[in-house]
Amino acid sequence: MQTEKPRRTSSRRPPDRKARIVAAAAELFRTRGYHNVSLADVAAEVGITAPALYRHFRGKPDLLLQVVDATIATIAESVAATPDIDAYLRSCASQTLDRRGSAVLWQREARHLPEDRRKEQRRALSDIADRIGDLVGIARPELDLADQRLLAWAVLAVFGSISWHRTSLPRRRFEELLYRLAHAVAHCPLGTRPAVRTAPTAATGTYAGLAMSRREEILIEAIRLFDERGFQSVSTDDIGEAAGASGPSIYKHFPTKTDLLVAAVMRGGEQRRVGTAQALSQPGSPRETLDRLLRSYIHFVLSQRHLIGLLIGELDQLPEKERKLARQSQREYLALWVRLLDEVRPGLDTAEARTAVVSVLTVVDNTVRTGATGERPDLVERLAEIGTALLLSGADVEPSAG
Repeated sequence: MQTEKPRRTSSRRPPDRKARIVAAAAELFRTRGYHNVSLADVAAEVGITAPALYRHFRGKPDLLLQVVDATIATIAESVAATPDIDAYLRSCASQTLDRRGSAVLWQREARHLPEDRRKEQRRALSDIADRIGDLVGIARPELDLADQRLLAWAVLAVFGSISWHRTSLPRRRFEELLYRLAHAVAHCPLGTRPAVRTAPTAATGTYAGLAMSRREEILIEAIRLFDERGFQSVSTDDIGEAAGASGPSIYKHFPTKTDLLVAAVMRGGEQRRVGTAQALSQPGSPRETLDRLLRSYIHFVLSQRHLIGLLIGELDQLPEKERKLARQSQREYLALWVRLLDEVRPGLDTAEARTAVVSVLTVVDNTVRTGATGERPDLVERLAEIGTALLLSGADVEPSAG
């Protein structure tokens, strides 16, 4: 008697598998960093095998490309779907909480993509900023195009700022806070103070007046390359070529590539401390001191664009001891701002104060590093106005005498 062969059952591929892979990869890249995530890690997160993942993506670079593209596309769709600036701010305040780590992906991880792809993504982000600027311009026709664009990039930075901290609030309160902060930026009065082109001094962290030693040249080029490409994508040979130094010359000053990173981070922390100490040492009210602290940070970032990029994206590459010290320094700096803001606005919720301060620092970091917007001759004054609007959002305080 012939036995019936068992039927072969085929498992059907879920229709949303590709989207699930992209979502899982986005979270892993954000939390661990691109170089620390394998395709096997992503596959395990989705519950599939690595070969199954290759049916959708050619490899890890292709997966990263689609992750970043999807993130930017989501932001673009959000802007395109709103008829006015207030509707955009409301909808984005809600959607940002659902994609909290998105800014990390296109600010930090996108550096690992080919340059032509990065240019396409920068153009897409620029188009998004143009659209937001148009919405600002409709509400505020008195602004010129440059000011509309400046406020647009600042609005994007406010929403992106929550990618860089873990402060938590009840959902409704968090949405309202984000909306209020972004609204303060979009409606910030500009030109309230005359622009003063102030050249950064040695105290604010430039290299002016220093004899450019070979060690200095190597460190400066290392900071630039680490910012542009990412620490793990840069070799000591790359640094030596950029600085016009041979391998042995580099090792005489920095035994390892990690020593270069440690020296860069230590330098950044020290230069920021110098500017902070100067801001706090002068007499004045808490409101005036807060204004000086804000300006000291603006000058620091203006003088150290590449160093800021390194501090944003590469602290996780430090050895454990130095990483803990750097994180502790960041926490103490943030706590200083929160304490001072509490003196200006007594009773302000600590979590809300921390969120507002991080939004200010992120606006400064991002705007200074954004193309032509970062080259404005009046940028110090305009960023001071935007930062003040964020810090005092919803407050009834006396104006600064400065």
